[in-house]
Amino acid sequence: MARWQENRRHAERSLRTGEPWPSVDVAEFVAEVEASGLFEEVEVVPVAPPRSFDLRLGASEDHFFIVMLVDGSDSCRIVFDDYVFDWVPTCLALDFLRAVIAGEVEVTQSGRHLLVGVPLAGEGTWRDSRVFRGGLEPWEARAMARDRAPED
Repeated sequence: MARWQENRRHAERSLRTGEPWPSVDVAEFVAEVEASGLFEEVEVVPVAPPRSFDLRLGASEDHFFIVMLVDGSDSCRIVFDDYVFDWVPTCLALDFLRAVIAGEVEVTQSGRHLLVGVPLAGEGTWRDSRVFRGGLEPWEARAMARDRAPED
């Protein structure tokens, strides 16, 4: 499976098609999020002129997200449990959120780094790493425990 890096230099184009990520209209994205049925709460908050928005999405008590985006941009930032997922293609953000909600996030430790992967259908895996300082967010601990569990 292809490895899709969060580093912007490597994330400008689709791995599947080689085409640049399409820009996304905020109103269309919000309509898609609302139609998905994944979220009990959807709040759009303008944060900076002229076209920056935070979408506050509540799926449950355990799953609350902030999607930070600019109207017409091709990528967004997603915040979950104080973890920042940067350079997520906006056109794949809903799939990204579904994967996180479903617990499909891969979390492993390599030395002092925590490696995070989120599978994106048809695009490989979004990857990121952060310096591990000893404290895990609850979702990271669940993902690491699941990944370490012996297979049947």
